[in-house]
Amino acid sequence: MKISSKPLQSDPRSGEGAQLLHRTFRVLRALSARHRTGWRLSELAAYCDLHHSTTHRILAGLIQEEMVVRDPVTRRYGLGRLAFELGVAATTRYDWKSLGAAALDRLAQRTGDTAFFNLRSGHESVCIDRREGGYPLKALAVEVGARRPLCVSAGGAAILGRLSDDEVGTMLAASMPYLERFAAPRMEAVRRMLGESRRLGYGYNREMIIPGVCALGVAVTGRDGAPVAALSVAMVTSRLKGKRRAEVHQLLAHEADELTRLLQAR
Repeated sequence: MKISSKPLQSDPRSGEGAQLLHRTFRVLRALSARHRTGWRLSELAAYCDLHHSTTHRILAGLIQEEMVVRDPVTRRYGLGRLAFELGVAATTRYDWKSLGAAALDRLAQRTGDTAFFNLRSGHESVCIDRREGGYPLKALAVEVGARRPLCVSAGGAAILGRLSDDEVGTMLAASMPYLERFAAPRMEAVRRMLGESRRLGYGYNREMIIPGVCALGVAVTGRDGAPVAALSVAMVTSRLKGKRRAEVHQLLAHEADELTRLLQAR
């Protein structure tokens, strides 16, 4: 049965139209968070806090525009061809990957560990690029394109550390659909990581999210001084002992300052 997409044509100036636009982009952001596995309809509706039928209508309209595809075998939904085309068109204005490439190369070479460049997207961060050094993480590395709340990574904690308490509270509230899956001990680990990172002035994840893995992160700021991205380095815990933490932080801070300078020069 064909589902009408007429609700997607509501006047965006009206309250109903604006609400629908917000819901549609909520769905698109969720789809990008699972760009490899996709979502089942029921899972996606629950994650986006939308009624099953509302989510179905939004997806139907997005499929018609090729922004979304539905796998005929798994019945899972994912981003479509138009999403890729729009991203390519935006590259000339927002080529973050090229901007951070040299910094990632140097960090991976000088530390020997895995370096990440994450872009802030509201209350979330998106992994734009990464480099592996001579001691790459064997598992659990964040993939390029992965979208996660700011509060679950060292880079995200570095960004949150530049925001006010009220702004951080807003970010955490928006992240609850993701965080609700965490058991109480893991939620407490997130709070400890955020508190310690704010005290230190940079992101520091000391096995608080993944056992045996540590990470440091430093924020990159835009022309107005607000945090827009973060550089981070992740490694097995045994490689971050003694004075090495200060050394890795110094390398990150230098590269973050250079990226900030490049951004402000633009």
